[in-house]
Amino acid sequence: MVAFYRDVLGLADAARPEIPGIDGHWHVVGDSQLHLVGRAAVGQTHRHTGHHYCVAVDDLDAAIAELEERGIEYTRGVQGEGVVQIWIADPAGNTIELQQENHTR
Repeated sequence: MVAFYRDVLGLADAARPEIPGIDGHWHVVGDSQLHLVGRAAVGQTHRHTGHHYCVAVDDLDAAIAELEERGIEYTRGVQGEGVVQIWIADPAGNTIELQQENHTR
């Protein structure tokens, strides 16, 4: 999980306090943090109509190329005029939307 968020999504590590009995890792997301809590993976099926979070990207085509290089499956969609998005799943099965505004189709 840590490698996915660090290497695939490019998130930096954040300091995490010791929490007795709970494994995990924190990442920096802009002015916020993403907290990963240790638990068993539940699969890698993305569900774009279910709960998910969205990350804006500057170059969706480059993101797709990197995902394809890594063998990560995605589903493509369009939202309104000029917004293109894809959905992927992290190693625990959490759905992530990557979106670029003003994308040329």
